[in-house]
Amino acid sequence: MNEGTRFDGQYETMPWHKVDTVVFDIGNILIRFAPDDFLQQLFPDDPAKQQAMLRQVYQGPYWPEFDRGTMEYEDAARRLEREFGGRYEDYMHAITGWIELKTPIEEGWRAARRCKRAGKRLLLLSNYHRVAYARLREKFADRFALFDGGCISCDCHFNKPEPEIYRTLIRGFALEPGRTLFIDDTLANVEGAMQMGIHGFHMHESGMMDRFFL
Repeated sequence: MNEGTRFDGQYETMPWHKVDTVVFDIGNILIRFAPDDFLQQLFPDDPAKQQAMLRQVYQGPYWPEFDRGTMEYEDAARRLEREFGGRYEDYMHAITGWIELKTPIEEGWRAARRCKRAGKRLLLLSNYHRVAYARLREKFADRFALFDGGCISCDCHFNKPEPEIYRTLIRGFALEPGRTLFIDDTLANVEGAMQMGIHGFHMHESGMMDRFFL
């Protein structure tokens, strides 16, 4: 298997003739994910609690399990209460409150629409919680109708950059990796896709997609 190419390093603009399918991550590609900002809104005027929730919840051991679909929010909140003290209600507020604070990233949606107009199949590949993803699809239903399907971690029970999540996507949609491009804001996830033969685009600077997808 040939390793995929980093398109953002090799091309100034999208080589449309080289790709049939474009795969988008969700967080910080299509929908903003900003834990520090979320926590400031969820626990205003309490910096100590904001930092504690960042460490214990967003950066804690259970967040990847939410993504994997192997732990419920209530179970995690009870465990955090036992491990760190504090209030169950505060943990639940941190775990679930961000879901309603999500906003779209218009640059990502412009890129997706340009890909669709160019006749490309659009797919999603993202680490996402079951409850949060269901609400996301409800809240932004018109936008996500642009996509033809995808692989979400909570459904397949693998997280990026584990190889099996890419294999699941490839098998599930009969992808030809060398004709597929994957866009993600985390380099390790892009590199994981490239190891499976999928081309990668590391979105790490505002304006990159607008400049690339012309």
